Amino acid sequence: MVSTETLSAVPIFQKLPQPDLEVLLTLWKPKTLREGEILFRRGDAGSSMFIIEDGSVEITVPALNLRRQLRVAVLHDGEFLGELALVDGLPRTATARALKECSLIEMNRVDFMEFLMQRPAVAISMVSVIGQRLRETDDLVTSLASKNVNEEIEERLTFGEHLADRIAEFGGSWTFISIFGVILFGWVALNTIQWWFRPFDEYPFIFLNLMLSCLAAIQAPIIMMSQNRAQKKDRLRSDLDYQVNLKSELLLQELHTKIDEVRANELQEIRDHVKGELEMLKERFEELERGLRPKKRVS
Repeated sequence: MVSTETLSAVPIFQKLPQPDLEVLLTLWKPKTLREGEILFRRGDAGSSMFIIEDGSVEITVPALNLRRQLRVAVLHDGEFLGELALVDGLPRTATARALKECSLIEMNRVDFMEFLMQRPAVAISMVSVIGQRLRETDDLVTSLASKNVNEEIEERLTFGEHLADRIAEFGGSWTFISIFGVILFGWVALNTIQWWFRPFDEYPFIFLNLMLSCLAAIQAPIIMMSQNRAQKKDRLRSDLDYQVNLKSELLLQELHTKIDEVRANELQEIRDHVKGELEMLKERFEELERGLRPKKRVS
């Protein structure tokens, strides 16, 4: 059964005093779900909050241009969902489905509102917590689109990784090719055209081949290190692009929903207006009919 410690872990209940938490304990009712059963769907009326006592619940949202649901979270024992429905009563923003047989406890919004009406100080405390959470969420959503991949990678690099990148960058430049070509040509020329003393590395330039092999052996892992970091940077860039795209898709879908609601409200207002006009016309026609009927003579 739920305890005051469990309720204290819920953000909107964190600042409630112990007596209020004990009263809040009496408002919960047990609920069970079968495997695969839907707890609520996106768009359903938000009328209650749930805490998972045993089992797992999957939270999904519909993905635009995809014929599937996008999983955003999996909740387990002791975790909660639907807490904002207690305050705003707005439609659900996601779908919750039981991954396996679950035991939950449920608190109805009507009971919770009666609890708040008797304790205005508790309502003020909860509003401050909700406002803080909304600010944090807004900052998080804003930061998703403003991350710079290069800055993220640079902050995590060690001195050795910086050095490897510099060496790999220099090794793939025309400056390195030019210097390496001059040294190689000079080495060969110096050991080929000497006449006054014996060359220090005679043809077939065995020492030169050894130096080139050592250079290649050192350069290869350094280049691989740099390439591995480039792959990590690409993966991070892909993750950030996915988050930004997901954010855009959700915002667009929310915008479409709001536009549909506005259009539905406008159509309802038009229907009500037309219905009122028709009733007025009907009343006027009835009045005209009554006025045009011949009156009976009294003898």
